Amino acid sequence: MAMDVRSDVVRDSVRGVASGRVGERPAQPEPPVSGAFTLEGLLRCRGCGTSLQPVRMLGQRAYRGPCGCRLTAVDAEDIEKLVLEAVATPAPGLVADAAPEELGGIFRRLFVAVRVGGCAQDLSIVWRL
Repeated sequence: MAMDVRSDVVRDSVRGVASGRVGERPAQPEPPVSGAFTLEGLLRCRGCGTSLQPVRMLGQRAYRGPCGCRLTAVDAEDIEKLVLEAVATPAPGLVADAAPEELGGIFRRLFVAVRVGGCAQDLSIVWRL
């Protein structure tokens, strides 16, 4: 039995007109939430120095560079945990009682940049000292 694809297209078009949804745009992806990304503006590609941007990928937070040096995004939770440990080890009092939304401000006062290479563990912190 042959199926006429055109009839499905016409039927869907008629339904769209009848429901008033003609020309309606499909739902846009969820925009990144700046407050949820504690390293926003600090994270840089080790290869070229381009700033990695916060994104949501498949419901997960990540940082991605527009430069093309990195083929995959950096998992935000992994890199933020590593940076937090780098601060908490020498100076635990700086971040011990900090709420998650305060960490971004603390990191900006402490660092000039956080450079990341091929994986989250391949990072170096440029301190403001």
